[in-house]
Amino acid sequence: MDKLFCSVFAFLSLASCTGVDAIRGNEYKLIKPPYAAEDITLGFAKDENRYFGQVLNYYFGNYTLGGKTIKLTAPASTKMAGPVEIMDAENEFLKDISGALEIKTEGDKLILKNKAGKEFVFEKKAPGEKQADPRAEK
Repeated sequence: MDKLFCSVFAFLSLASCTGVDAIRGNEYKLIKPPYAAEDITLGFAKDENRYFGQVLNYYFGNYTLGGKTIKLTAPASTKMAGPVEIMDAENEFLKDISGALEIKTEGDKLILKNKAGKEFVFEKKAPGEKQADPRAEK
């Protein structure tokens, strides 16, 4: 009986770390769809409902999780200038991911879909890769 209890407890403990809660403390790199900007990132703070990332500028905001939905507040960002096509891609990306999105995880992939049906596939950044926000792992 004790072994059964321990097995069930271990399974539930692992199960609680999977799914959308698994995004906390991780940063992802956009792999689909392509934008003119390269190395677009999206990350989630470990201990607070804060998201962050980088296109040309650093951006950040708050989020709420509810079932299979994540809602990202309109982001604030730094205001560095850059090539027009990169700045346009940044504005388009930030507009595309603002608001309520469907969310799911598949292994190291994070998949978001906006209300217009546009799907965004992110891949988890490897440990040691440069993070857009060093506070992400705290």
